[in-house]
Amino acid sequence: REWIDSTWSKLDEKLSKIAIRSREKLPYTSINHIHNDMQKKDVTWWTNGFWGGMMWLMYVGTGNEEYKKTAERSEELLDKAFEETDTLHHDVGFMWRMTSGVNYQLTGSEESRKRLFKAASYLASRFNVEGGYIRAWNGDYKSERFKQIAIIDCMMNLSLLYWAGREMDDPRFKQIANAHADTVMKELVRENGSPMQTLARLKSP
Repeated sequence: REWIDSTWSKLDEKLSKIAIRSREKLPYTSINHIHNDMQKKDVTWWTNGFWGGMMWLMYVGTGNEEYKKTAERSEELLDKAFEETDTLHHDVGFMWRMTSGVNYQLTGSEESRKRLFKAASYLASRFNVEGGYIRAWNGDYKSERFKQIAIIDCMMNLSLLYWAGREMDDPRFKQIANAHADTVMKELVRENGSPMQTLARLKSP
């Protein structure tokens, strides 16, 4: 317990300052001890929800309003990602579940709820009906490399669909999530339970 309390204090001491300093950024890494800003490089980058999620964790643990302000701001900065239809991808669950999802859960924010529905609808739109899976990544649809691709990581985005199905009382979101999970179990998981590979080109149905 002593180690946990000490570690938490160190995190709070550091992040309480960085939360203010990096409020207008979507950080991915640091360069010379300063956060970079992915909204300038790639606002659809799959980890762009992690910073906001971290801020919500710190807010819940400390009650410090500065963390909440940064978490809410990071959510606003992510709005531009919805406009990037050519580069937005299957990892919208990573981006909005831990930002808008936590905000809506804690505060009941209607704007956050709308963002979640938008992200869930986008994810559902990537569903390959005949193949029974959610298409990973983007790219040239005529290229064999980017045709019929699914990755094991996308399983972690399915909670967004289950949430939307419950919240909207619409079974289609759950049906898509279940179908994708069934296909992954069939195509990407070995008999011993380990994933066959991170990437699979699924056979045509």
